[in-house]
Order: sequence, then C-alpha cells, then structure tokens
Amino acid sequence: MRAAAAPVLRAEPDRAQARRLVSLAELQERFGFSERWWRYRVAEGMPTRKWVGGLRFDPAEVEAWLDSSSHSR
Repeated sequence: MRAAAAPVLRAEPDRAQARRLVSLAELQERFGFSERWWRYRVAEGMPTRKWVGGLRFDPAEVEAWLDSSSHSR
C-alpha cells in the first residue's frame, strides 16, 4: 500500500500587497509622463511585477527608484 502524500503547503497571497500594485495607466495618472516614457523606464530596470494581464508596479518602489536614479520627476 502507498503512503499518504504529505499536503502541499502554499503561501497565501498577501492581499494587502496585491492591492498596492498598480497598472501602467495608474502610474501615468499618479506621476504623469507618457506611456512611452514609462516603458523606457521599465527597459532601464524600473521595478515591476509580472501579473495576469501585464505588468504591475508598486508605487512606493517606483518612487524610490525614480528618486535614486538620474530621472527627474
């Protein structure tokens, strides 16, 4: 007879963090700049998260990255 398989433990998604992530359009509303400008920043290494339906951004991380990089706001 086969031994019972151990249950698979999965981390619960942090719903508070999921709510903090915003879309590119929301970044445009919050900080300004065009979609093209933001896409250049993503290509330069701006922090992003891959999410169903595209990229998502943590506004606090984006603001810190902008402040630490040579890109003026």
